[in-house]
Amino acid sequence: MSAEISADEPSGPAPRRHHDPLAARTVLVAPRRAERPIELESAGLGGARLVECPFCAGHESLTPPDILRSPAVAASPWQARIIPNRYPVVEEIAHGSAADDPGPAASLPAHGVHDVVIESPDHVRSILEVDPARWRDVWELCRLRLAMLARRDDLAWATIFKNSGPRAGASLEHLHSQLVALDFVPPAIAAELEAAGRSADSFAALVQQAEAEGRIVAEEGDLVALVPHAIRQPFETWIVPRGSEAWFHATSPDRVAAVAALTQWFVARLERIVPGADYNWWLHQAPHANCTKAMLPDGWRWHLEILPRLSSFAGFELGTGCHISVATPAESARLLRR
Repeated sequence: MSAEISADEPSGPAPRRHHDPLAARTVLVAPRRAERPIELESAGLGGARLVECPFCAGHESLTPPDILRSPAVAASPWQARIIPNRYPVVEEIAHGSAADDPGPAASLPAHGVHDVVIESPDHVRSILEVDPARWRDVWELCRLRLAMLARRDDLAWATIFKNSGPRAGASLEHLHSQLVALDFVPPAIAAELEAAGRSADSFAALVQQAEAEGRIVAEEGDLVALVPHAIRQPFETWIVPRGSEAWFHATSPDRVAAVAALTQWFVARLERIVPGADYNWWLHQAPHANCTKAMLPDGWRWHLEILPRLSSFAGFELGTGCHISVATPAESARLLRR
């Protein structure tokens, strides 16, 4: 499309959280998301040229003010920024308004925080175009923001995720990630914690089995990158600490640097194997509100799951929750190491 998109303020109803008890499914209904700029063609949505990229240096007036920036000194040119998302899936609501809300019993205001992490002042599309030291600073900025959110008693859990490319759900090409904090523990995290609690130190077993089967593809410090046994897409990779650690926001500078190095390593390998491949990643960490280490499964670890988007999820995957991969874990690991 040749039409231009401006940065008008979004309108429409606030986000709400709907729950279907029959399907055990939670849905965030966020009509304002339909108004966000679509610059990349994806899944039947036409792309359009932005009048000005709101994420580029010099265009700060087109976005909300910084929450955090790197470097922190305002007099220095920024290299990364965290700002509120103008088209949020959750938003902050006044204390007590959820209880007073007149909506349906199965619907609540979607309370939480939704940020955008702008990862470069330059108009670049790949993390490989970011200097490794600056990429490490992006991850440290995210860790600081997650630590801020973990101190709030109105939030239960938070994550950072990346949609890279149109097949992965990206709408703007300028390099960025998103950060969401919720006032509830999402079903995937609750199920993962429950499953981990049924066996002793399941993450240690995960790493040991990957080592025994040759599915470790890289190591950096005490972090390992491994291809999981039940891969959903070819070359799916998890980044996992060797030692127990429930929260990424509590991790060390060395582990932050290791995550930065391993994510750039993975994207370089994926680009070599499948040039131009899109991908998602997301952080799984423990709930942080009303949750103590004693309540967590033994040895539970935060981890980053990276999923290339090489084929679409179709009726079988969506209808059953079972995924189909055309590559074996061993072959994926072999090609990533090569």
